[in-house]
Amino acid sequence: MIRNYENDKIVKIIKTGIAGIILILLPVQILPTAFAGGKLQVGWSQSEMIESLGITNNWHYTTMGCMFWQLLYDQVWLFGPGPEYDFVPRAFVAFETDNRLKWRMKLRDGMKWHDGKPVTLKDAVFTWQHLKHTDPIWDYWDCDWKEGSLAIIDDHTVEFELNKKLGSKYPPFNFYPILPMHLWKRHKYDMEKFKNKNAIGSGPFKLKDFKANLYIIFEKFEDYWDDSPRADSIVFKCYGSPDAQNMALRQGAIDMLGYYGISYMAKPFLEKNPDIEVIETQGIGLDWMTFNLHPDGPLRDVTVRKAIAHGINKDKIIQMVYFGHATAQNTFVYPELAEYTPSKLVYDYNPENSIKMLQEAGYEDPDGDGIRNDPKSGEKLRFKLMTISESAEYMKMALLIREMMKPIGIEMVIDTTDLETYYDLYYYPAGNSFDIALAGEEPGPYADWIWEFIRSIDGGGEGYNTAYYNNPETDALMDDLYSEDDIEKRKELVGQLQDIMLRDLPHYVLVRPNHLSPVRTDKLQGFETRYMGGAANWINPWSFFNVHAK
Repeated sequence: MIRNYENDKIVKIIKTGIAGIILILLPVQILPTAFAGGKLQVGWSQSEMIESLGITNNWHYTTMGCMFWQLLYDQVWLFGPGPEYDFVPRAFVAFETDNRLKWRMKLRDGMKWHDGKPVTLKDAVFTWQHLKHTDPIWDYWDCDWKEGSLAIIDDHTVEFELNKKLGSKYPPFNFYPILPMHLWKRHKYDMEKFKNKNAIGSGPFKLKDFKANLYIIFEKFEDYWDDSPRADSIVFKCYGSPDAQNMALRQGAIDMLGYYGISYMAKPFLEKNPDIEVIETQGIGLDWMTFNLHPDGPLRDVTVRKAIAHGINKDKIIQMVYFGHATAQNTFVYPELAEYTPSKLVYDYNPENSIKMLQEAGYEDPDGDGIRNDPKSGEKLRFKLMTISESAEYMKMALLIREMMKPIGIEMVIDTTDLETYYDLYYYPAGNSFDIALAGEEPGPYADWIWEFIRSIDGGGEGYNTAYYNNPETDALMDDLYSEDDIEKRKELVGQLQDIMLRDLPHYVLVRPNHLSPVRTDKLQGFETRYMGGAANWINPWSFFNVHAK
């Protein structure tokens, strides 16, 4: 059913057309209240578990970190299902804009915090004013308002003017929790120090129990404004290995996996159980290679990077690593999105061309050991390829790439590290701890932010720019993209960005794996899989909201 959110306001906004935002209401289908109850048990790996409930960068950077708070806290809006991925109003119900620069937004009426106190507009404004100073990851371009422009008009209405026009079809404050001011105000200047042990929010579930690195137990918030949640409780459980998770699924100890899904080798094993359905969807994640351009060495020569790109057989990676359940990808933008433009430059698998390029650039092998030498320094083309020990797919990919590089005269030395250490090294390229890294991210349908991976270090890109790449041209194009709402102009800007990235190769996008979501259907229903990335990920908390007993 379509809920009625301030119909008079919606009609007014729709009539304003392009000058005002078109408010599209596509909530996930809600079943009658009678269909509810049950316990949803969710399995997570040891590396995904969180150590505290406090606000850290885990709320963005880790899988459980970016999911648990979406059960406890309301957001301004959420993504609706694909393929459109239109926004669904949540804590705010109406959005007016003057040319996507000046905004007026209306808070939903009747919301409560888990401790019974009412949610007010002051809570939202307090969060917006202070959370972005806690960590740069909360300082988004879509909530960067002009100083002095933020004004509370009445108990439910707020106005502000952004410093830059907001492009795309989405309103401000994407992926942003609303915090209770009455609990956080003493820590408004040091939010990261607040332990948040009770995790009081206004979301569909409230915290019942938490044990660091072991489990989280949520229970239904009976006074939630919506008729979700469906389940009476949700339990996040920790397992030591994928095999242990899969066995728990088979035995009914858990009903789904928390984020990553299963490997393709595990699919036949789980499908033998008639109570398990393995749902395959397009993936949300992209796999790529990052070239660290900070060290003064041969990787700074784009010829070497292009030779590596031509030497990689993506089809073999798809077959050997993902058993055919992936597609080749050349850019950060998914083909099904409106902004997608086919790449003008494609590095086909052509090791003969790699050899020719390197020879013409003077990279010879004078001692005949099979490894070419840099003509400037004389050093070998020997690179440290960093990967993640917890990822079987990345380990396989690293081994394949190492073998692919041998015929063209490049040696890859695989450096395996645990996930936590990997993040520390990968996001600090100036530490020179890696030459090349296998990496990945999940751009999602509102993918403008992913281009921050090529924002110049000198232009404020520290943090996301893991390649240590500098190009003021891409910085300007990104800023234009963030402020452009004409779809044809957005496609043109995206095309320019991806052409520059393919030309300069700070990163080389490889493949987009499909996602396999195993869910138990013997006792529960309502798993939401109309999203890229399967039954649960950062753009899709809906399975947790909608799953209920049969």
